[in-house]
Amino acid sequence: ELTTTPFFFFLPVVLSYMMMSSLSSRGVSHTGGRGVSRGARSHRGLNQTICMSTVTRNANIGKLAAGYLFPEIARRRNEHLEANPDAKIISLGIGDTTEPIPQPIVDGMVESAKGLGTLDGYGKYGGYGAEQGQGPLRDAIAERFYSHVDTSAADIFVSDGSKCDIGRIQMMFGSGHSVSVQDPSYPAYVDTSVIIGNTGLFNDETSQFDDIQYMACTAGNGFFPDIDSAKKSDIVFFCSPNNPTG
Repeated sequence: ELTTTPFFFFLPVVLSYMMMSSLSSRGVSHTGGRGVSRGARSHRGLNQTICMSTVTRNANIGKLAAGYLFPEIARRRNEHLEANPDAKIISLGIGDTTEPIPQPIVDGMVESAKGLGTLDGYGKYGGYGAEQGQGPLRDAIAERFYSHVDTSAADIFVSDGSKCDIGRIQMMFGSGHSVSVQDPSYPAYVDTSVIIGNTGLFNDETSQFDDIQYMACTAGNGFFPDIDSAKKSDIVFFCSPNNPTG
C-alpha cells in the first residue's frame, strides 16, 4: 500500500505521469496501478520494475563536475590543522554561528512549537502561512529596521533562505544572459548561473567558468570589486560587506 502526505504528493504524481507517458509510447505496459513494467519479475510478492525514461537531463548540470567550494575549504583547513595542530584558523567557509541564539528568539520558537499541540495554537501558528511571510513578523521587521524610511510591512518579504532566492532570480531571468560575480564569492551565485545556462564550461587553467565576469576582491582593492568591469553584464551579484565565501 502506498501512502503519502500533502507535502510530497505532487512530485511523485508528476514524475509518474512523465514516466508513464514516456514508456507507454515505447510499448511498455502498466501493471494495474502498481507502476510500469518491462519484463517485471516477482520478488517477495512484489513486482520489481526496471524502466528507462526518455526525459533528458539538463545538460548544464554536467558542468558542475568541478565540485563544490565548501568541501574543498574544509579539506584544506583539516590538512593545515593536521600539520599545525596549534594553528588558530578563521574559517571563511560554511559553519555554525559563533554565539547562542538569543533567548527571546528561543522563547518564541518554543511557544510556536507548543502551540501546534492545541487547536487554538494550531490556528495561530499552524498551516501554510502567507507566501510573503507572517504578517506580525513583517510588521515587526518594518518597525524595527525601517521605521526611519518610507517602508511598510507590504514591502517586506520573508523568504526561506538565500539559496532559494538566488535560484528564483535565475529562473525569473532565464538563460542567455551575461553574469558578473565577486571573486571570491558565495558559490551559489556561480553554480545557479551554470545550471540555468548562463556560463560556458569550467576552465581547468583558470579554475573558473568561461563566459562569466569575475570581479576580483583582493587586498589590493580593499576587497571591494571593480564594478566598472560589470558594465556590460545583464545580471550582477554584488554583496558588500562580503564574506568572501558567503
